Amino acid sequence: MSGGDVFGGFYNKLRELREYHRKFPNLHYEPNLPEQDVTLADDPAILDQFTGEEMYGRFLDLNPHHLAFINLKGAKAISYEAYLDIFLNFADVPENVRGTRYRDYLQGLKDYLLAFLKRAQPLVDVTEALEDAKEEAEEKAEEQAGKEVSVVLQRNIDLDVVKSAEELEGLGMEALKTELTSMGLKAGGNIKERAARLFFTKGKTLLTQLDPKLLAPGALHKDAAKTKALKKEIMVLEMQLDELGDALKETVTATKQQQQKKQSRTTEEMQQEIENEMGDQEPESESDDEGGEKPIYNPKKVPLDWTGKPIPYWLYKLHGLNLEFKCEICGNYSYWGPRAFERHFQEWRHAHGMKCLKIPNTRAFHNVTKIQEALDLHEKLKAQAALKDFDAAAQEEFEDGAGNVLSKKTYNDLLRQGLL
Repeated sequence: MSGGDVFGGFYNKLRELREYHRKFPNLHYEPNLPEQDVTLADDPAILDQFTGEEMYGRFLDLNPHHLAFINLKGAKAISYEAYLDIFLNFADVPENVRGTRYRDYLQGLKDYLLAFLKRAQPLVDVTEALEDAKEEAEEKAEEQAGKEVSVVLQRNIDLDVVKSAEELEGLGMEALKTELTSMGLKAGGNIKERAARLFFTKGKTLLTQLDPKLLAPGALHKDAAKTKALKKEIMVLEMQLDELGDALKETVTATKQQQQKKQSRTTEEMQQEIENEMGDQEPESESDDEGGEKPIYNPKKVPLDWTGKPIPYWLYKLHGLNLEFKCEICGNYSYWGPRAFERHFQEWRHAHGMKCLKIPNTRAFHNVTKIQEALDLHEKLKAQAALKDFDAAAQEEFEDGAGNVLSKKTYNDLLRQGLL
């Protein structure tokens, strides 16, 4: 029940139910009818909303956001388990990390937590709490508006690996101009002046650390306003995430505990837990565990998947893994499936066989598996190449004083005899 007039809506619904039963007095409840237990497995529309990591709303799946966080410039590369402990501790985030990419990361994290809350706890309404957090953050940002804002230099080129200004000249005039303009610096001059101006900013993180002569007119004021707006957005997102973290406090704690359990569990145990959650089968008894692993029945020698079980036979035949291809050049080695056969022409075994035959392993010899065929093809290609080569003795032409065109050999013979 929600809305302003909650009790009025309740009594209106009660009045409709009483009127309905006055019209149909013969209707009665059958207590002996078998009751149907409703589970999550009965509603696939609910199950499709969650990933396997979320376990139907029990845990959070923050793996994509963990990758986004550790790829922020200046952020530390921490494990997923450590990330779960600090992903809502925004006070520990360094100042050099708080850029546009950090804002995008916060926005993605907020969208995920809000969507998860609507899927897992649809009766919880945090809209009003988020609006209050936004107003509080904006008021706090206005109080800090009068303070001096340190403008952080936003670079698109990593200057830490550049050793001299001459290396930056290889970027070109336009690339240097674009980078200087985006940083709020003067972009005029020749390529040496632009490269030197950009290299001068190496090791500096704030715009106020630079010589004012290098700054473009109004750049400091413009970048300060942009930085204030960015800090305001970050502050709003952080306070809203705090509210979402309070609403999902139990889920975050359960996610941490689940991650710690996963560190000591095998793949089979985690798969068994998922099946037990779905109710597909009862948990295995201890007697089954003590019996040891049973051998896998695989008479057709089908390859195994990542779980250690044979892949489906239809998939085995679809990829042609039942087809055998032998290569005489590789020492009559067998390759199963067209994909493995095509790939082996670039592998070390085939390359070694071609090297022993003194034949280059080029594209022209692909799909050639017989030694004699490879030798014949090599001789044929050599003969074709010889025809294309220029023969100076037979094809070079000379012209005498009378305008007669002669071959090189004929011209030299007549010249030695003094007939020209």
